Amino acid sequence: MKEKLSLGIFKIFLAIISIIPFSILAFFSRFLYFILFKVIRYRNHVVRTNIFYALPYIEENKFNKVAPAFYKHLSELIIEIFKGWSMSLKDLLKHISIDSESQKLLQNFTKEKRHIVLMLGHYGNWEWPLLIIQQFTSLKAFAFYSALNNKAINHYIKEKRERYGATMIEMAHTKNFMKAINQQASIIAVVADQSPTGRTSVHKSRFLSLDTPFFMGGEKIAHKLDAVVLYVYLEKITFAKYVIHLKLITDKVSSLEEGLVTENYIRLFEDDILQNPEYWLWSHKRWKSTLPY
Repeated sequence: MKEKLSLGIFKIFLAIISIIPFSILAFFSRFLYFILFKVIRYRNHVVRTNIFYALPYIEENKFNKVAPAFYKHLSELIIEIFKGWSMSLKDLLKHISIDSESQKLLQNFTKEKRHIVLMLGHYGNWEWPLLIIQQFTSLKAFAFYSALNNKAINHYIKEKRERYGATMIEMAHTKNFMKAINQQASIIAVVADQSPTGRTSVHKSRFLSLDTPFFMGGEKIAHKLDAVVLYVYLEKITFAKYVIHLKLITDKVSSLEEGLVTENYIRLFEDDILQNPEYWLWSHKRWKSTLPY
């Protein structure tokens, strides 16, 4: 009963968001920023601890701007994600696109019927690429997700994420998925910067000035399928406006030593964070075992 009630309230909320244009939602994002940053100070200690230890070498004037800029982006991101679940494909494609060179790269490997692994992180708006990627390839698109505790809302959001062609695979079902996927060339999106809690395959690297473990799911999938591996950079132009840039990590994964795909991903991802640190998810306890949260 509680789950159905929660779902009903959630649907009403999304219905309201769906009819409000981005020009007005921009105002709401500023209000949300004020609430998160100034009033409730959402995970303020976690954010500032992460920034303090991860970015010790950036200039002081830039350092002091990272936290406020992150909360501004987070406020916009929350609204973008909710709004995206109700947007038409035509409207979505006005707000997120893939640059022409990346489209060519994707089309070339699609013609070759190669499996493709997309490696991205919690940077920019990582939800929207999963909504539109199927429009740029004839390969079947898949992405992994962690299920919510509320089964009703989880099912509803899954349907929203899948409505333009991609199929969402629950993390707990990864092994079964990998057994079934071998025969069909596909494109698989992996958000690869998560903490590897409970995972046995871990790659350790120096990331943002800290020793950091990374789970190797994307790399393991690529080796199993002999897949092309592409890095996804999300360029944020402004509120609700993004451009996807794809960079080739490797199209010869079998020739690389274990850990090298993950390491190359880390270096590309780190460069993007250092360029625009406010777009990474600093509110996550990424270094739970080493930092004083």
